Amino acid sequence: MPILFALLAAAGVAVLLMLSVQRREQHRETLRATLLQTQVELLKAAAADPELARAAAGPQFGGSEGEEARRHLFFEAQVTAWELQWRIGAMSRHQLHAQASALLAAEEGRRYWERARTNRAGLTGDDDKLRAFTKVFDEARQALRPAEAR
Repeated sequence: MPILFALLAAAGVAVLLMLSVQRREQHRETLRATLLQTQVELLKAAAADPELARAAAGPQFGGSEGEEARRHLFFEAQVTAWELQWRIGAMSRHQLHAQASALLAAEEGRRYWERARTNRAGLTGDDDKLRAFTKVFDEARQALRPAEAR
């Protein structure tokens, strides 16, 4: 009888630990989603102000007119919104690939991805979802016909 009680207690502890780990992962994803939403809001604010846009877009836009920096920030906000949808499961891989292909079909979209890809890829670390997200964009870029890729 004491052995049966000990086995039941051990099983109960194991279940509680599994639930705790699962809850922690859900909390982490919720925090990431909140941060991405905040980032989109900041990008929208920066895109509305040419001076702020140049500062937020980085040094490669420092001497240029604000329009190019604002377009870059618009694309960044759009891609970040797609990342959020991807992360929470509201966008399938197929849908993401279609969005990425549409963005990269235009020269401005390809220029954006060439500038942003290195930074985004550097953020993946051990984040499998972000790594997969970036891979979908890379696959869409590689799928362009040579004439489109120029």
